[in-house]
Amino acid sequence: MPRSPTFDRDAKIEQAMQLFWEKGYEATSVQDLVDHLELNRSSLYNAFGGKHELYLEALDRYRQEDIEWLRGQLRGAPTAVDGIRQAFVAVAERATESCCGCFTTNAAVECAPRDGSTQERARESFKEMRSLFRAAVERAQEAGAIDASRDAKALGCHLTNAYNGIHLTAKTDPPNEVVQDIVEATLQGITCATSDSPTAHRPGSPDPD
Repeated sequence: MPRSPTFDRDAKIEQAMQLFWEKGYEATSVQDLVDHLELNRSSLYNAFGGKHELYLEALDRYRQEDIEWLRGQLRGAPTAVDGIRQAFVAVAERATESCCGCFTTNAAVECAPRDGSTQERARESFKEMRSLFRAAVERAQEAGAIDASRDAKALGCHLTNAYNGIHLTAKTDPPNEVVQDIVEATLQGITCATSDSPTAHRPGSPDPD
């Protein structure tokens, strides 16, 4: 019967999450995990089963934290449109501060095409994101900030795609204004922007002709 681990399992999953997030699955070796987590191989295998199993646990940890973070951004603003803007501005800042991108998006690109367990997790995360954005759009429509005739489900899909696309763009280390342009164009595309709307003109950009 295997002995119970003598270390903080949650803390090790958090450390593994950071390592897989920074390096990716293929570039992270078992020895990298042993060194980073300060565990011997037998302890790692006994506690987590192996590299792939630990990767999935780390991905699950990230997914949970990321969805809760997005929910907080969308719900923590005075209006639904402010929440959408806040989520995009915050993720743009977070993405440009680090070239690691989004762990879930990285997993979808690197591992999902050949690993059903990763694919299912990425699919579920994107589904949750679409649901959160759709709910935000519906609240904005009720408030008159987004045209009520527009398809809230389709806009939720569009916002999710743009939101994840920011992470991919940021991995190429573009000028900050490129990411900001994506944010502004996305917001203008869903709202009833007017000349005095905060989404109609970004501070610091040239005045329109």
